[in-house]
Amino acid sequence: MNTVYDLEGKRENKVLNYTLVYFFMGVSSIPFFIGDVFLIAGFLLTLFLFLARGKTFDRVVISYSLVFLALFAVQVIAFGEFKLNTVVAYMMRICFAYFTVKIVGRNFDKYFVNLIFYYSILSLIITGAIFANPGIADYIYSNVTPFFDSITYYPNTVKHFIIYTMELGYKVEVPRNSGPFWEPGLFSCFLFLALTFNIVRNKSFFNKKNVIFLITIFTTQSTTAYLAIFVFIIIYIVISNKAIYSAILIPIIAFIFVVAYNQLSFMNEKIEKMYNESTDAEKSKVYSRIVSGKVNVDNFISSPIFGIGRYFVIKEEENSGNNGVTLLLAEFGLIGFGYYFIMMFSSYREYCRMHNFNKNFSIAIIAGLLVLGFSQGLFQRPFFMGLCFMYLVRFEKPGLMAQQMLKEKLLLVRRQGRLQ
Repeated sequence: MNTVYDLEGKRENKVLNYTLVYFFMGVSSIPFFIGDVFLIAGFLLTLFLFLARGKTFDRVVISYSLVFLALFAVQVIAFGEFKLNTVVAYMMRICFAYFTVKIVGRNFDKYFVNLIFYYSILSLIITGAIFANPGIADYIYSNVTPFFDSITYYPNTVKHFIIYTMELGYKVEVPRNSGPFWEPGLFSCFLFLALTFNIVRNKSFFNKKNVIFLITIFTTQSTTAYLAIFVFIIIYIVISNKAIYSAILIPIIAFIFVVAYNQLSFMNEKIEKMYNESTDAEKSKVYSRIVSGKVNVDNFISSPIFGIGRYFVIKEEENSGNNGVTLLLAEFGLIGFGYYFIMMFSSYREYCRMHNFNKNFSIAIIAGLLVLGFSQGLFQRPFFMGLCFMYLVRFEKPGLMAQQMLKEKLLLVRRQGRLQ
């Protein structure tokens, strides 16, 4: 049995680490854990553990926090509006993300991949059962979700039983798989992250876990996820530096995507619906990704360098949170947007380097996340902020600490032997 050590040479507490990563995901995306009370609880818990373990702040989190605090300050001067709770909440998200990554350490991705793998299996079983017998969904709605509604802190229209979220339009021929997350598209984002982490760790695209991740992504029926996987694979092939693969595989993959778009009604109909909604945005209340993007871009243009902050007011018929990429641009301008993704890109490059993987792979990951961010408000969530810190904190190569401890123990035994 392999013993895993943290950076201080102590055995990792796997139960604690799994709990922290699960709660970290939950506060970011699981309906039961949505709400300020859970954000505060997560921040206080990780702050306590961070200090109790005698850890020190890295300069990276200090500079990261100062950049966004400076942007808030500039926005206050420029627009004359300030809400303390908004600024405090944003700083708490940053610290919660940093503390969690710092406490869990260099195996953060491993715990995350395992959790998503277990949830993928569980979600496939539940989704398959509902598909085979739609009456199960009726039973869950009538007898299971009402109880969890009563114990969910933040009231919402999402029906869930913690380990699985029911798709609102559940009376459909083929149910969409949301897993435990807010909705199917959000589940696909976490699946994408797990897929990319597992590729780097195992240095292979196809393995048991990745096959399950790809199957699960397909069951989410998320058009954006399909597009993100397409973009990711194309860039992955190009950066592999094998021209013959690019020349053969890219046309084949492009052909498959076009066929899928034309044959899968939920893809082309959904995109056409979003486009039609965007043309009617002035006439009715619309929550389209395209409309969100337009609202955010208009706000971004009004203050492209520093953004307009997190407390701007939008019209009743508008919604700005469905497009995370343009929302980040609108909130913090080119400075905040650029710094955010430079940090994330650098983090992924370091991750690939430490696992002896092609560092340019980070380009494919960021590209996929940007595509996913056009349909989800990802980059305002603590978990995705954590991607900026995971591999910029101090850590060692896997197994190095354990090897060092073994050498020290052997030296100690030899010295004792000589004394005798």
